[in-house]
Amino acid sequence: MPGSQGVFTGGGATVIMDPPPLVYVKVFRRAGAPDRELVKRTRRVAALARVLAPKDTGQLAASIRIDRNRDEKGRFAFGYKVYTNSSYAHYVHEGTAPSIRRVPPGQAMKFHGTNASSGQTVFARTVHHPGNSAEPFLQNALIAMVR
Repeated sequence: MPGSQGVFTGGGATVIMDPPPLVYVKVFRRAGAPDRELVKRTRRVAALARVLAPKDTGQLAASIRIDRNRDEKGRFAFGYKVYTNSSYAHYVHEGTAPSIRRVPPGQAMKFHGTNASSGQTVFARTVHHPGNSAEPFLQNALIAMVR
């Protein structure tokens, strides 16, 4: 569900997926549910999100945090959020569209050619980037919790 937001109810909690560019989720408790049970569920969501996050350097998974929700005045509100403040988390979570990348005049991009066995270095001023598919690790962790 790239680019989606939604409300999911189940597993003893209501989950709201906020829209990009800030990638985080709010987990609200049901009326009368003990706070410590919600904290345990929130920690399970964060742990699952760390497992589901794509790993290259591991920084994205390490950046996943838990915090209490706050109201517009900064005071604590009911519930918790699982989020990441990584600068590229949105692009990984929501995916990117195919695009053309260009460099300024007098510069070039350097990369290894498509034929890896030849080991050629290629210089280009324009590259057709195929885009990246969405990997909604936070949303998938939440959906797993509410089901």
